[in-house]
Amino acid sequence: MDAKFRDRLGSVIMLAFIAVLWASRSYTTPFGGIFPDAVMIFMAALVVVTLIRSFISRPAMEVESTNGGDEKEEKHWLDMAVVMVILLLWVLLFRYLGFALAGVVGFASIAWYTSGKRKDWKMMVKAVVVGMAVTFALMAIFGYLLQVPLPEGEIFG
Repeated sequence: MDAKFRDRLGSVIMLAFIAVLWASRSYTTPFGGIFPDAVMIFMAALVVVTLIRSFISRPAMEVESTNGGDEKEEKHWLDMAVVMVILLLWVLLFRYLGFALAGVVGFASIAWYTSGKRKDWKMMVKAVVVGMAVTFALMAIFGYLLQVPLPEGEIFG
């Protein structure tokens, strides 16, 4: 699968996902949808730019050539599947663990797995620090600045 095809396929899938989100939106207040609508419009604009760039002679995503193309591509699919499993577990355990714990574990797991240095303990520590920093930043933005209640988790509350 070449880069142009991946860009086009990903763009079409994302546009369909955004369309589903747009069609299923329902807000309780007149101004409650300003931020989600703006995010969906921004996402759609970026996806359309990616789609347009996929028809230009240069691919939107550069792919490095390798000698073992099939083996390398299978590894990419496996890596993507592992990250999807991590995200699925994250979603399933989100309400039970709460935002703070699920966020740290989720972000740290993805940072650790995608680093490529899975056996290095220093990378594990860096991944946990990244997970804590990203979770803290999101909690500060949504919990304190925007006053959005985040799940505390059944094990803590």
